[in-house]
Amino acid sequence: MTKHAPKEPRDRVRGVIAFGPRSALLRFAGIGLAVLASLEVAAAEDRRGSDSSTGMAVTVERAHRECFADTVRVAGTLVPREESVARPDTDGLRITQVLVDDGDVVTEGQVLARLARPEGQPGQGPSTATVQAPAAGTVIGSTAEVGAIASMSAPPLFRIVVGREIELQADVALVRVAKLQAGQSARVEVAGVGDVIGRVRFIARQADPAAQSTKVRIFLGKDERLRVGTFADAIVDVDRICAPTISLSAVLYGPQGPIVQVVRNNRIETRPVPVGLISADKVQIREGLNEGDLVVARAGSFLREGDEVRPVLPADAKN
Repeated sequence: MTKHAPKEPRDRVRGVIAFGPRSALLRFAGIGLAVLASLEVAAAEDRRGSDSSTGMAVTVERAHRECFADTVRVAGTLVPREESVARPDTDGLRITQVLVDDGDVVTEGQVLARLARPEGQPGQGPSTATVQAPAAGTVIGSTAEVGAIASMSAPPLFRIVVGREIELQADVALVRVAKLQAGQSARVEVAGVGDVIGRVRFIARQADPAAQSTKVRIFLGKDERLRVGTFADAIVDVDRICAPTISLSAVLYGPQGPIVQVVRNNRIETRPVPVGLISADKVQIREGLNEGDLVVARAGSFLREGDEVRPVLPADAKN
């Protein structure tokens, strides 16, 4: 009698047939999900890498709009706006009395000196005379001395600043004089006095061809502190210009002229730019730069066109 192997329980066979393949599928599905998850992580890391440059960190600044005053600087000496002189009306008289000193304020017709004919000297005309002020103002440059013989052909005995009004007379280069106009405000720094506010009153039409300059007068008015002949500097405000502005250190000067290094999409763009007005450590850019552009704060030859960088704004510029 033949013995047969015992039969597996039906439910066990059914379990092998029914559940075995499903477990395998689940295992494969788990592996697939893990792979997909790792791919997502890699993609996210790639996206983060693309958003944040891995290049060299460089300090940048934003170009901003700023207005500068365009000025013309001149230098010269203080002079009377109008000058009058006093001389004797006759020759041969001796000065017997001088009644005023340099710096005295006089009125029109005031006696400045007395003269008399020397004793024992014959002559025609009056034996005494006076020298009077031809106009009201301030006495400067008196040459009158008691005992001296006065002459109509000699240098004047007295010079008078008419109306006590003082001006700065300066020579201005022809390349700059075109910017000047009568009425423009000027800040005049007078040696030993300080700043005095004036205005451009006169610009000579004729120029000095040898010096390539012309004369300009800046009116300062009446000021007891001002003395004729004193040296002074002046800054004349001729215009007000507004343009994109950056630090002077952001401009690099090369063989082709000034350039700036702009950061765009985390890469360096080298742009040639014409510079405009300069004030302290700031410079205006006339063309090639817009407000808000990021520029390398300290341009240098270590950066090249197309270099990948990581721009860093100073803490005070982030707000």
